[in-house]
Amino acid sequence: MAGFWRPERRNRNIGASHSGYSKSNDMRIPESWWDESVYYERLGSPKKHDVVIGDSEITILYQTPKEGFTYGCTPEDVIKFLTAANAFAPCLPDIIAFRQPTRKQIQQKGVWGRFVYFAEFGKHEGSAIILEAQGLRDKLLWSKRMSLDSRAEFNRLVADGHVFEEDKRHYHALLTETNIRNTLLYRTLPHELGHLAHYHQDVLNKATSLGEDFATSEDLYFSKPSSEREVFAHAFATKLGQQLRASGEIPFEPVSSTTSTNDD
Repeated sequence: MAGFWRPERRNRNIGASHSGYSKSNDMRIPESWWDESVYYERLGSPKKHDVVIGDSEITILYQTPKEGFTYGCTPEDVIKFLTAANAFAPCLPDIIAFRQPTRKQIQQKGVWGRFVYFAEFGKHEGSAIILEAQGLRDKLLWSKRMSLDSRAEFNRLVADGHVFEEDKRHYHALLTETNIRNTLLYRTLPHELGHLAHYHQDVLNKATSLGEDFATSEDLYFSKPSSEREVFAHAFATKLGQQLRASGEIPFEPVSSTTSTNDD
Protein backbone atom coordinates (compact mmCIF):
# COMPACT_ATOMS: atom_id res chain seq x y z
CA MET A 1 0.00 0.00 0.00
CA ALA A 2 1.36 3.38 -1.01
CA GLY A 3 2.27 5.66 1.86
CA PHE A 4 0.52 8.95 2.43
CA TRP A 5 1.30 12.00 4.50
CA ARG A 6 0.05 11.91 8.08
CA PRO A 7 0.72 15.27 9.79
CA GLU A 8 0.17 13.92 13.31
CA ARG A 9 3.26 11.73 12.93
CA ARG A 10 5.36 14.87 12.61
CA ASN A 11 4.06 16.33 15.88
CA ARG A 12 5.86 14.85 18.86
CA ASN A 13 3.45 16.55 21.25
CA ILE A 14 0.56 14.31 20.22
CA GLY A 15 -0.47 12.22 23.20
CA ALA A 16 1.61 14.23 25.67
CA SER A 17 0.10 15.83 28.77
CA HIS A 18 1.11 19.34 27.69
CA SER A 19 -0.93 18.94 24.51
CA GLY A 20 -4.06 18.19 26.55
CA TYR A 21 -3.97 14.41 26.67
CA SER A 22 -5.79 13.04 29.75
CA LYS A 23 -6.36 16.52 31.19
CA SER A 24 -9.96 15.62 31.98
CA ASN A 25 -8.66 12.92 34.32
CA ASP A 26 -6.43 15.21 36.40
CA MET A 27 -6.75 14.96 40.17
CA ARG A 28 -7.71 18.53 41.00
CA ILE A 29 -9.02 20.29 44.07
CA PRO A 30 -12.61 21.16 43.08
CA GLU A 31 -13.70 24.79 42.98
CA SER A 32 -17.28 25.99 43.13
CA TRP A 33 -18.56 28.44 40.52
CA TRP A 34 -20.74 30.21 43.11
CA ASP A 35 -18.18 30.47 45.92
CA GLU A 36 -15.34 32.93 45.29
CA SER A 37 -13.35 31.92 48.36
CA VAL A 38 -10.16 29.90 48.04
CA TYR A 39 -10.44 26.29 49.23
CA TYR A 40 -8.29 26.91 52.31
CA GLU A 41 -10.65 29.70 53.44
CA ARG A 42 -13.54 27.25 53.84
CA LEU A 43 -13.70 26.03 57.42
CA GLY A 44 -17.34 25.00 57.66
CA SER A 45 -18.51 26.07 61.13
CA PRO A 46 -15.33 26.61 63.15
CA LYS A 47 -15.23 27.44 66.83
CA LYS A 48 -14.20 31.04 67.39
CA HIS A 49 -12.31 32.75 70.18
CA ASP A 50 -11.06 36.33 70.34
CA VAL A 51 -7.89 37.08 72.26
CA VAL A 52 -5.78 40.19 72.88
CA ILE A 53 -2.01 39.78 72.88
CA GLY A 54 -0.12 43.03 73.48
CA ASP A 55 -1.64 45.56 71.10
CA SER A 56 -3.03 42.92 68.75
CA GLU A 57 -6.58 41.60 68.62
CA ILE A 58 -6.54 38.08 67.19
CA THR A 59 -9.44 35.87 66.14
CA ILE A 60 -8.78 32.15 66.52
CA LEU A 61 -10.88 29.88 64.29
CA TYR A 62 -10.73 26.19 65.16
CA GLN A 63 -11.96 23.39 62.93
CA THR A 64 -12.15 20.15 64.89
CA PRO A 65 -9.78 17.61 63.29
CA LYS A 66 -11.12 14.34 61.93
CA GLU A 67 -10.37 11.06 63.62
CA GLY A 68 -6.75 10.13 62.98
CA PHE A 69 -5.68 13.75 62.46
CA THR A 70 -4.08 16.22 64.84
CA TYR A 71 -2.65 19.72 65.00
CA GLY A 72 -0.18 18.65 67.65
CA CYS A 73 -1.10 21.78 69.59
CA THR A 74 -4.16 23.54 70.97
CA PRO A 75 -5.30 27.15 70.53
CA GLU A 76 -4.00 27.72 74.06
CA ASP A 77 -0.55 26.49 73.00
CA VAL A 78 -0.57 28.97 70.11
CA ILE A 79 -1.71 31.80 72.40
CA LYS A 80 1.12 30.99 74.80
CA PHE A 81 3.65 30.92 71.97
CA LEU A 82 2.42 34.20 70.45
CA THR A 83 2.43 35.88 73.87
CA ALA A 84 6.12 34.97 74.23
CA ALA A 85 6.91 35.87 70.58
CA ASN A 86 5.17 39.25 70.83
CA ALA A 87 8.30 40.80 72.36
CA PHE A 88 10.35 39.89 69.26
CA ALA A 89 7.84 40.11 66.40
CA PRO A 90 6.94 43.51 64.88
CA CYS A 91 3.27 42.50 64.55
CA LEU A 92 0.90 39.58 64.86
CA PRO A 93 -1.72 38.32 62.39
CA ASP A 94 -5.42 39.17 62.57
CA ILE A 95 -6.46 35.52 62.38
CA ILE A 96 -5.08 32.14 63.40
CA ALA A 97 -7.02 29.35 61.67
CA PHE A 98 -6.79 25.66 62.50
CA ARG A 99 -7.89 23.84 59.36
CA GLN A 100 -8.71 20.23 58.51
CA PRO A 101 -7.70 19.50 54.88
CA THR A 102 -9.25 16.77 52.77
CA ARG A 103 -7.24 13.77 51.64
CA LYS A 104 -7.20 15.09 48.08
CA GLN A 105 -5.86 18.46 49.28
CA ILE A 106 -3.13 16.67 51.23
CA GLN A 107 -2.16 14.64 48.16
CA GLN A 108 -2.20 17.62 45.79
CA LYS A 109 -1.15 20.57 47.93
CA GLY A 110 -0.21 19.27 51.33
CA VAL A 111 1.41 21.83 53.64
CA TRP A 112 2.12 22.29 57.33
CA GLY A 113 0.73 25.79 57.27
CA ARG A 114 0.53 28.98 55.24
CA PHE A 115 0.52 32.73 55.64
CA VAL A 116 -2.20 34.62 53.76
CA TYR A 117 -1.76 38.38 53.41
CA PHE A 118 -5.53 38.87 53.23
CA ALA A 119 -7.95 36.03 53.88
CA GLU A 120 -11.71 35.91 54.26
CA PHE A 121 -13.31 33.34 56.54
CA GLY A 122 -16.92 34.41 56.32
CA LYS A 123 -17.19 37.71 58.15
CA HIS A 124 -13.67 37.39 59.57
CA GLU A 125 -11.00 38.88 57.37
CA GLY A 126 -7.42 40.09 57.51
CA SER A 127 -3.92 38.66 57.59
CA ALA A 128 -4.01 35.01 58.61
CA ILE A 129 -1.79 32.12 59.60
CA ILE A 130 -3.39 28.78 58.78
CA LEU A 131 -2.20 25.64 60.56
CA GLU A 132 -3.26 22.39 58.89
CA ALA A 133 -4.12 19.12 60.61
CA GLN A 134 -1.80 16.23 59.84
CA GLY A 135 -2.61 12.53 59.67
CA LEU A 136 -1.21 10.52 62.55
CA ARG A 137 0.84 7.60 61.28
CA ASP A 138 0.94 9.14 57.79
CA LYS A 139 4.32 8.91 56.10
CA LEU A 140 6.64 11.73 55.18
CA LEU A 141 8.27 10.65 51.94
CA TRP A 142 11.49 12.38 50.90
CA SER A 143 13.46 11.63 47.75
CA LYS A 144 17.17 10.88 48.12
CA ARG A 145 17.78 13.17 45.15
CA MET A 146 17.57 16.56 46.82
CA SER A 147 18.14 20.13 45.76
CA LEU A 148 19.88 22.41 48.23
CA ASP A 149 16.50 23.74 49.41
CA SER A 150 15.11 20.21 49.80
CA ARG A 151 18.19 19.16 51.77
CA ALA A 152 17.80 22.18 54.08
CA GLU A 153 14.13 21.35 54.70
CA PHE A 154 15.00 17.69 55.29
CA ASN A 155 17.54 18.75 57.92
CA ARG A 156 14.93 20.97 59.57
CA LEU A 157 12.51 18.03 59.75
CA VAL A 158 15.20 15.87 61.35
CA ALA A 159 15.81 18.64 63.89
CA ASP A 160 12.07 18.64 64.61
CA GLY A 161 12.35 15.03 65.70
CA HIS A 162 11.14 13.17 62.62
CA VAL A 163 12.92 9.81 62.50
CA PHE A 164 13.64 8.88 58.89
CA GLU A 165 14.40 5.43 57.57
CA GLU A 166 15.65 4.81 54.07
CA ASP A 167 14.90 2.47 51.25
CA LYS A 168 16.34 2.31 47.75
CA ARG A 169 15.07 5.71 46.57
CA HIS A 170 13.47 7.50 49.52
CA TYR A 171 13.65 8.53 53.14
CA HIS A 172 10.40 8.01 55.03
CA ALA A 173 9.19 8.89 58.52
CA LEU A 174 5.95 8.28 60.40
CA LEU A 175 4.13 11.31 61.72
CA THR A 176 3.54 11.28 65.47
CA GLU A 177 1.86 13.68 67.88
CA THR A 178 5.21 14.89 69.20
CA ASN A 179 6.98 15.59 65.92
CA ILE A 180 3.84 17.18 64.43
CA ARG A 181 3.75 19.50 67.44
CA ASN A 182 7.43 20.37 67.03
CA THR A 183 7.01 21.20 63.35
CA LEU A 184 3.70 23.07 63.54
CA LEU A 185 4.08 25.00 66.80
CA TYR A 186 7.82 25.64 67.03
CA ARG A 187 8.75 26.00 63.35
CA THR A 188 5.77 26.49 61.02
CA LEU A 189 4.13 29.14 63.22
CA PRO A 190 7.31 31.26 63.56
CA HIS A 191 8.06 30.76 59.86
CA GLU A 192 4.67 32.22 58.91
CA LEU A 193 5.25 35.03 61.42
CA GLY A 194 8.43 35.65 59.44
CA HIS A 195 6.42 36.27 56.26
CA LEU A 196 4.29 38.79 58.16
CA ALA A 197 7.41 40.46 59.60
CA HIS A 198 8.90 40.73 56.10
CA TYR A 199 5.69 42.28 54.75
CA HIS A 200 5.58 44.67 57.69
CA GLN A 201 9.18 45.72 57.12
CA ASP A 202 8.90 46.27 53.36
CA VAL A 203 5.31 47.50 53.04
CA LEU A 204 3.57 48.52 56.27
CA ASN A 205 6.38 50.26 58.14
CA LYS A 206 6.83 53.72 56.62
CA ALA A 207 10.35 53.96 58.01
CA THR A 208 11.53 50.85 56.15
CA SER A 209 9.02 50.43 53.27
CA LEU A 210 10.32 49.95 49.75
CA GLY A 211 8.27 52.71 48.15
CA GLU A 212 6.89 56.13 48.98
CA ASP A 213 3.29 54.90 48.97
CA PHE A 214 1.58 51.66 49.96
CA ALA A 215 0.76 50.48 46.42
CA THR A 216 4.33 50.98 45.20
CA SER A 217 5.92 49.29 48.20
CA GLU A 218 3.50 46.36 47.92
CA ASP A 219 4.23 45.94 44.20
CA LEU A 220 7.95 45.98 44.92
CA TYR A 221 7.54 43.44 47.71
CA PHE A 222 5.58 40.97 45.58
CA SER A 223 8.01 41.41 42.69
CA LYS A 224 10.66 39.72 44.82
CA PRO A 225 11.27 36.03 44.03
CA SER A 226 9.36 33.72 46.34
CA SER A 227 12.70 32.12 47.23
CA GLU A 228 13.86 35.44 48.70
CA ARG A 229 10.75 35.69 50.85
CA GLU A 230 11.27 32.10 52.00
CA VAL A 231 14.88 32.82 52.99
CA PHE A 232 13.72 35.77 55.12
CA ALA A 233 11.00 33.68 56.80
CA HIS A 234 13.40 30.82 57.58
CA ALA A 235 15.96 33.24 59.04
CA PHE A 236 13.29 34.97 61.13
CA ALA A 237 11.97 31.65 62.46
CA THR A 238 15.48 30.46 63.35
CA LYS A 239 16.31 33.67 65.21
CA LEU A 240 12.95 33.74 67.01
CA GLY A 241 13.33 30.13 68.06
CA GLN A 242 16.82 30.83 69.43
CA GLN A 243 15.55 33.84 71.39
CA LEU A 244 12.62 31.96 72.89
CA ARG A 245 14.75 28.96 73.81
CA ALA A 246 17.39 31.19 75.38
CA SER A 247 14.73 32.85 77.54
CA GLY A 248 13.24 29.48 78.49
CA GLU A 249 9.87 30.19 76.85
CA ILE A 250 9.98 27.12 74.60
CA PRO A 251 9.58 24.24 74.53
CA PHE A 252 6.71 23.94 77.00
CA GLU A 253 4.27 21.25 78.06
CA PRO A 254 1.02 21.07 76.08
CA VAL A 255 -1.68 23.37 77.43
CA SER A 256 -5.08 21.76 77.79
CA SER A 257 -7.82 23.16 75.60
CA THR A 258 -10.02 24.79 78.24
CA THR A 259 -10.83 28.02 76.43
CA SER A 260 -14.56 28.45 75.82
CA THR A 261 -15.27 28.82 72.13
CA ASN A 262 -18.38 29.71 70.18
CA ASP A 263 -19.46 28.41 66.81
CA ASP A 264 -19.55 31.26 64.34
